[in-house]
Amino acid sequence: MLNITTSWDDGDIFDVRLSEMLSRHGIKGTFYITKHYRPERVSDTDIRTIAKHHEIGAHTLTHPDLRERSLTEKKDEIQGSKQWLEEILGSRVKMFCYPKGLYDDETVSAVKDAGFLGSRTTRLGLIDSPSDPFRLDTTIQVYPFPFRKLNERNYYVGKLLQPYAQRTSALRALGVSTLSMRSWLAMAKSTFDIAKQHGDVFHLWGHSWEIEKYNMWDDLENLLTYMNACKECRFVTNSELLP
Repeated sequence: MLNITTSWDDGDIFDVRLSEMLSRHGIKGTFYITKHYRPERVSDTDIRTIAKHHEIGAHTLTHPDLRERSLTEKKDEIQGSKQWLEEILGSRVKMFCYPKGLYDDETVSAVKDAGFLGSRTTRLGLIDSPSDPFRLDTTIQVYPFPFRKLNERNYYVGKLLQPYAQRTSALRALGVSTLSMRSWLAMAKSTFDIAKQHGDVFHLWGHSWEIEKYNMWDDLENLLTYMNACKECRFVTNSELLP
């Protein structure tokens, strides 16, 4: 049985559209929300609406690099984001996500001390059951591939092959073929098939504002339809995936 989970960072207003899309496909998401980061943050009312069908996780108050903060500042960001969301929801917030996936041992300890059950990174390539609930990795990201873009139509010429260079080693380690790396959707479907055949977990993550920026909604909808056709799959939140 393959466990499928998705998670989405930052708390942008486009989380509303994304949560509705996931719900249409019967797929669960964990939405990691910051209080002061996105120019248009998802509203408190919409956070409560999303929580009816999905999981809400904390992502600090201001999205700093926690490695560069003092222990007191770490605790303020981590515990403060948990308390803020719990006041909105009236229920416990179980999961945390490190901003930009950056953390150190002191940060991990602060997350544990705050009362979270686990925390997520941004490392890719996970298809085996996670071993450390406070270093929960992912499988793939919703992001332009193999070429880097500036927006929907224009490419970042100076770093054109950056996504390919950064992700190829992890994808090859999973067995993704070069042909399947011709587009994000082809790569995502191939990775999902490999996880279904050889793994325990498929963890899709991203940012709703990037899906909008790069106009990846159709590709994502296509992948969600593909995932939902899996008969021997279980759709879970991040906390339900924990060991």
